[in-house]
Amino acid sequence: MQKHADIQFLLRQLIGRELAVRYRTTMLGAFWLVLQPLLMLAVYTLVFSGIFKARWHGAATTTDFALMLFAGLIPFAFLSEVLATAPTTISAQPNFVKKVVFPLEILPVVKVAAAMVGALIGVGLLLTVQAIRGSGPSPWALTAPLVLLEMVPMLLGLGWMLSALGVYLRDIQQVVGIVTSILLFLSPIFFPPEAIPAELRVLIDFNPLVAPIQQLRNVTVMNSAPDFVSLLPHFLCSVAFSIVGYVFFRRVSKGFSDVL
Repeated sequence: MQKHADIQFLLRQLIGRELAVRYRTTMLGAFWLVLQPLLMLAVYTLVFSGIFKARWHGAATTTDFALMLFAGLIPFAFLSEVLATAPTTISAQPNFVKKVVFPLEILPVVKVAAAMVGALIGVGLLLTVQAIRGSGPSPWALTAPLVLLEMVPMLLGLGWMLSALGVYLRDIQQVVGIVTSILLFLSPIFFPPEAIPAELRVLIDFNPLVAPIQQLRNVTVMNSAPDFVSLLPHFLCSVAFSIVGYVFFRRVSKGFSDVL
């Protein structure tokens, strides 16, 4: 019991440190957590709605399009932050590897938890804009954190697997960067899933971001109830993947000290 309490305390300390270190030396500090997603939203809205003249069924104005876009970007940003930091989670902190009693498996958990904070701030911004313009949010928006929590097992599995691989294969970070860019344009962020041609449906069927994006968009922008039945297969696969990632991490972690 004491061991679990110690790990929980250590986890809280590491998460707090992770968030503090990111913005300690910047002029705007933690305000970047709000400013960064707003800037990216402005750029994407300008490019796709203003320049490419992209349209979304049911989005009558540029603001409506921006809300649809932002709702899709939140799960993607949640995933991409974990992908960006996971490969160096262990290799960048060799001092923890050399501590015999330190539970290395919680380091990827810290990265996922820190990314979760950013995702929740994004949801808060989305709902704030809806409230200001009088288009919501509905009570179903309270389930938005549940949609993000549904992604956590998948992200933990990625965190454990990529952080372990990053110790042995330093090129993994470059590969992850390419995969992240591909996911950005193959996920229904800038377009609805229905816009994908039938011959390319496989890109949607096996994309792990489709279900979270659709459900987050439903409970926030569309003001409709979440479809947890459609999320269930995604969640079960995520849990299975997290178990595989954890087992893989534990097995290969025995050689971390030899490499680092």
